[in-house]
Parts: sequence; C-alpha cells; structure tokens
Amino acid sequence: MNKLKQSGLEAVLIIIGIILVSATSGIFKHQAFSLVTYAQELVTLCKELAEPHKLVYSNPISDVERPLFPIIIKAFMSSARIFFFALALALASSILLMVLYFSVGNVIRKVIQGVSFYLASLPDIFVIGILQMLVIWFFKQTGILVIDIASLGENQVILFPAITLSILPTFFFLGSMVSFLQEEEGLPYVELAKGKGLGKFRIMFIHMMRNVLVSLTYHGKQIIWMMLSNLLILEYLFNVFGITSFLFSYNTPAIFAITSIMLFVPLYVLLKAMQLVISRKIGRGMSL
Repeated sequence: MNKLKQSGLEAVLIIIGIILVSATSGIFKHQAFSLVTYAQELVTLCKELAEPHKLVYSNPISDVERPLFPIIIKAFMSSARIFFFALALALASSILLMVLYFSVGNVIRKVIQGVSFYLASLPDIFVIGILQMLVIWFFKQTGILVIDIASLGENQVILFPAITLSILPTFFFLGSMVSFLQEEEGLPYVELAKGKGLGKFRIMFIHMMRNVLVSLTYHGKQIIWMMLSNLLILEYLFNVFGITSFLFSYNTPAIFAITSIMLFVPLYVLLKAMQLVISRKIGRGMSL
C-alpha cells in the first residue's frame, strides 16, 4: 500500500511539473522575462484544464475552431497502436534473433553483430526513406503493393510505421541481451545447470533470462524515450494523424499539457507494471 501511495504521489508531482512547464511560454510573452505573465498564463492554463470539454484547437490555415475532444483521443489511439505494436515487435524480433545468434557459429555471429551495429547506427530518417523507396521500387517492378507507405484520409497506416519504429529497439534489445547472457554464462548457477545435463536453450530461457530481463528492464526508460523521439518523425513522414503530429500542428499551452499527460500516464503505468512483475519474479524490490 505504501508503494502504491508513493507511486501515486510521484505521478501527481510529475503531472504538476508538466503543467508548470506547459505555461513557460508566458515567461517571454512580451519578449521580456516576466514572472507576472508566467503566473497569468499558469492561471489561465489551470482554468482551461479544469474544463477540458470546452477546449478547442484552431486550424492554422482556415482559422476555424473545433472541439479538442474527441479528436485528440483518435490521434492518441493512432499513436498508441503504432508505439505498442512496435515495442512488442521489437521484443519478439530480438528474442528470435538472439536464438539464431546462439544457434550459429562464430562467423555468422560476427555477421549478425556487424549488421546489427550498422543498422543501429543509421539515422531514422534514412531508414524510413530507404524502406519507402524499396516498397515503391518493388511496386514498380511487379505491380504489387506489399504495404501502404503513407496515410491517406481515413486510411491510416499502422503496420509500416510500427515496423520502422521497431528497428532500432530490436537491435538495442538484441545487443543488450547478448551482452547480458555472455556475462551470465560464466556464473556458478549456469555451470551447475550444465553439469546436470540441461540443454543450452532450457538454461537460457528458464534460468538465465530471468536475470537478463531484470537488467533489460532497467533500460526501459531509455528505450521508451528513444521511441517517442522517433515517433514524431515517423508520423510526419508517413502522414499519420497521431498525437505527436497533432501537438506539432496545434501547439498551445493547454494542448501541450493535455498531450503530455496522455503520453505520460500509460507509459508510467507500463513502467510501474514492469517494475512490479520483475520485483515479484526476482523476490526483491527494484525502481524504474
């Protein structure tokens, strides 16, 4: 119960921090530093957040005002589908590649390491461009459109952006798991399991992966922030109507606060759920 209260208080303080940051545009409202205008902006923001059903966004071209809800929910759901599908895909792909890595000889391992290193070092915008051009080239050669490469109207693409977003996390997970497993291989409990005649993959998935997942979970925040930073680029280049592109197009203090809170809450819950599961698995407390 104390941990639940602590987590709840932590979440509330972070949300208060988001609101305080959202009002910082008021500090230089008249091109001069002023805490008075910041305080005024903060009060206005709090009043707007107290009545979210009255919030509106203005189209920068037509200057027409529309209600913020439920359109922002639609944008959030679009981003959430891409983000969580990409995260699940990255985990599944990295585990499959890890099994392949430990199933082959040293030569193939070096090839996997080299490919992993070069793909992980490529800029996201370059990867997106290459993948889109490959799909277009294949379509021109065969007349078969393997996958939609951009959203058009109500037809929002999810699969291609998710695959693209999962590339860097996949190789990050792979590199981390291989490194952690190699560290675990020389430990006494692994030698004991080998001495009992247990198979390599049984030792890996039943005994070693528990400790590896703990180490990997500590990198959860880094992975999440990396994926969020790439999400804006993806939504822009794939013409996806998502929450980060919505924020970029309609940036006001109230919209910034609402979108930031909508992004923060599910990710915070995810990290705390991971913390709870891993803590129970290893039998000791951990903090993310």
